[in-house]
Amino acid sequence: RLTPAGHAPTEAVPTAFGLDSTGTFLFAAGTASGRLASYRVDGATGALAPLDIYTVGRRPAAVLALPLGR
Repeated sequence: RLTPAGHAPTEAVPTAFGLDSTGTFLFAAGTASGRLASYRVDGATGALAPLDIYTVGRRPAAVLALPLGR
């Protein structure tokens, strides 16, 4: 059974979301702001901790998290 883990602030009109393959990071694109918000996902609770916000251009409509390595 799913239960809410809480709320996290995000960009205006969040319409696209992406979770990385490890389940560690979530990304939310704000259509109205043209920005992408990033969060760390707590593996035990599912709670989101805000990280950075990136300007990505007008009306982002999709998010795809790819493992690029370091």
